Amino acid sequence: MGSIRIPNFPAFCNPYFDLRSNPHCHAISLSSEKWALSTPLFLDAEEEARLPGARLGLLAALCFPTCDASQLFAITKFLIVIMHWTDRPRSLYADEEAFDPVWAKYFRPTTRREWQKRFQRHLAAFRLGQALTAQDAAQGIVPDLESYIGLRRDACGVRMLLDLVLYAGGLNVPPHVYEHPVLRRLRQDAADIIAWSTDVAAYARRPHSSNIIAVLMHERRYTAQAAAHFAGNLVKDTITNFVTNETSLPAFGERDADVRAYVQGLRDCIVGTLHWLYETDRYFGETAEDVRSSGWVFMNS
Repeated sequence: MGSIRIPNFPAFCNPYFDLRSNPHCHAISLSSEKWALSTPLFLDAEEEARLPGARLGLLAALCFPTCDASQLFAITKFLIVIMHWTDRPRSLYADEEAFDPVWAKYFRPTTRREWQKRFQRHLAAFRLGQALTAQDAAQGIVPDLESYIGLRRDACGVRMLLDLVLYAGGLNVPPHVYEHPVLRRLRQDAADIIAWSTDVAAYARRPHSSNIIAVLMHERRYTAQAAAHFAGNLVKDTITNFVTNETSLPAFGERDADVRAYVQGLRDCIVGTLHWLYETDRYFGETAEDVRSSGWVFMNS
C-alpha cells in the first residue's frame, strides 16, 4: 500500500472562479443513465456497475450550468460515450452507433458548419491520441514531457468538451475571432488545467497507467510525490495564466457578447471539472471527501 498527497485543485480555483450547477442536473443524470443502460451492446457489466458513481450528469451540469435540459441530456450522453471509449479503446469505432444519434439529433442541427468540422477534427485527434497512448503502453514507451502534454490534450477528449461551450451557449464566434491569439491561449490554458488535474487524479486510480506523474517520474527521476507537486504547480500556474490572459482579451464589436459568454464557458469547464474530480468515485472511490480535506490518497501498489 503506497500513499501520495495531491494538491487541492478546487482551492486553486476559489480566488478566481465561481462554481455553478445546472438546475436540470438530477433529472438528466437519471435519464442519461437509463439511456446508456438501455442501449444494446454498449456498456459491459462492469461499466454498467460503475456508471452511477461516475456522476457524469453532474460533470455536465457543473461545466454547462446555463444550457437547457435537452442540451444537457445530449452533453451527458456524449460524456458517457467518451468515458466508454476511454476505458475500452478497442470500442472507438465499434461503438460509433452510440454517438451517431447524439450527433445527428442534437449537435449537427443546431451548430454551424465550421463548428462541426472542428469538432470532427478533435474527435479524430482523440481517437488517434487514444491509439498512440495504447501503442506506447504496449511497447513500454514513456514519452518526454513536452510530447506527452501535446498528446494528452487530444487523448483525454478535453478539446471536444471545450467545443461544447459554443453548442451549449448557442454562441456565434466566427473563425477569425475564434482563432484570435488570446482566445487560443485561453483554450490551451483551459485544456491543460483540465488534462493535468485529471491526470493527477487518475494516478490514484491506476498508478501504472500513462499519466503526467509517470512521465515526470521517468524523465526527471522524480518520486511520485515530487511529480504530483510539480504537476499541481503546473495547474496552479496555468490557472493564473488563464486569468492574466483573460485581461488581454480585446473587444470584438457585435460578437463581443458571444466571446465573453464563451470565455465564461471555459471558466465553467475548468472549475466544474476540478470540483467533479472529488464528487465522482472514478478516481478516489469512497474516500473522495477525505482526499479533498487532507490530500492524501492511499493506493494499492
